[in-house]
Amino acid sequence: MNYGELAKNNKIRVAFIAVLLATAILGFKGINYGIEFIGGVRIPVSLEKAVDAQTMDSIVETLKARVNTFGLKQAVVRPLGNTEIIVEIPRAEPEAIKHIEDILREQGHFEAIIDGKQALDGSYIIQNAVGGAQAEFVEARNDGGATWEIHFAITGEGQERFAEVASGKFGYPVLMFLDRPENAVIVAPRSLVVGEQGNEALLQEALSKEGDDIKLVYYSEFEVEGIGNKTTAIVPASLAIDEPEIYSALLGAGFEEVQSLGEAPEKRLVVKSEEELTPRYFNSGTGGVFLSEWEAIGLMSAPTLQTEPIKQKQITSYSITGSVPASESAELDAANEIRLIKSVLSGGRLPVSTTIGSYYNVAPQLGEQFTYYSFIAIGIAVLAVTAVIVFRYRKIILIIPIIVVNSFEILLTLTIIGAFGTLDLSAMAGIIALIGTGVDDQLIITDEMLCGRKEEETTRRDAKERVARAFYVVLTAAGIAVASMLPLLLSGIVEITGFALSTIIGVTIGVLVTRPAYGAFMEVMFGTTN
Repeated sequence: MNYGELAKNNKIRVAFIAVLLATAILGFKGINYGIEFIGGVRIPVSLEKAVDAQTMDSIVETLKARVNTFGLKQAVVRPLGNTEIIVEIPRAEPEAIKHIEDILREQGHFEAIIDGKQALDGSYIIQNAVGGAQAEFVEARNDGGATWEIHFAITGEGQERFAEVASGKFGYPVLMFLDRPENAVIVAPRSLVVGEQGNEALLQEALSKEGDDIKLVYYSEFEVEGIGNKTTAIVPASLAIDEPEIYSALLGAGFEEVQSLGEAPEKRLVVKSEEELTPRYFNSGTGGVFLSEWEAIGLMSAPTLQTEPIKQKQITSYSITGSVPASESAELDAANEIRLIKSVLSGGRLPVSTTIGSYYNVAPQLGEQFTYYSFIAIGIAVLAVTAVIVFRYRKIILIIPIIVVNSFEILLTLTIIGAFGTLDLSAMAGIIALIGTGVDDQLIITDEMLCGRKEEETTRRDAKERVARAFYVVLTAAGIAVASMLPLLLSGIVEITGFALSTIIGVTIGVLVTRPAYGAFMEVMFGTTN
């Protein structure tokens, strides 16, 4: 065996470099285990109505984009029939669960309003130009709170629309909303909404929109007839206790209590906390007070129009700003707000309304058993394959390379799936299956080389030709394997897509990395002359 020649072979070098990189990546990043292995939570999402397969795919992809933008790439979003979606979050902290629920509740409708007219909506946002390293900012305030800012870009058509509405509006606020309620009325006490330092004129400006003003009715002025044809009533959580007569009147008028604007009754009684119903103001320091946030109606920020944009149809950058109250985690809370806004702006709007159910836990103890038994299965599979190889060849010089190369293939596949995706139970099954299928190709190469040993001496040229013949069979088998897995991968059934993906990745690694390296090893071993 010419070990110096082996060390100089580029195919073998590539395989060893890939293995070293995979080892380093696993050591640095670890493995992202799926919910079956480490436990976590499942959040059910109910759709307003049954949808076809194409619409369901659109909703699933939109939710995936939102959740992934939030930073949970190991989360799984999968359809369940035509009216349900399950979101799985492995090993989630309560804080992360809350933010994910907030993301899922958002319907994703962004709009900017100037002087009661819509200047922008989400269709003008360039989705891959929302936030980023130089477009997201968090700054601590002296009072212990924090402010945040995120920039986004709009299309040339959006710039034209914005410039048209903003013409002559210098100094006006640009009211930026996410999921502004439609055909809505706010029923609340004046002391809560207006407060001591509130400005009713600013509130009415925020509630105004051409063709869809939000009505504001105080407890003291409430009459059920005054609601008119409004279909969404936004009320404080304490309404039933503080004002049972108003609460009963709203129920009698056909309103049904829900917890978010995404729920589907014809008339919705949307319950909000006192904090959400209380507008927030910004003091400019020069005597000017401006309305900056009002969660109950989706107002995220209200920057003042400092210049009148020129109508020139070009991509333009805008920003949304906000603040969080003083706390020990204020900067982290501000960063989470940016991620939430980014996820909704990047993820687009859902084609139907959704209702978010209560999440439930998947016990990590069960996951530990899955992990244990999975690696036991890998060990047994390796031993079984080794026994077959020993029985067939009975030569250490052949047995060890086959097992080592197969182990490399499993390591590389595990790294790609576990470090850059999610290693769930179906993916683990695919990896276990690769232990057998990967050895098959090496046996084809080995047998082809052994067939030529009847001759006294095998030249290097003969060895290359035999490896090439073996690779024709290997490539054909790989193509068939990938083709058979593609329908499973594209089926959208999460329970089997992991198996299909791991199989395709493993076969691809084999064809590009490990099989060529093993073939080169065989050439050096059997090719004794030139």
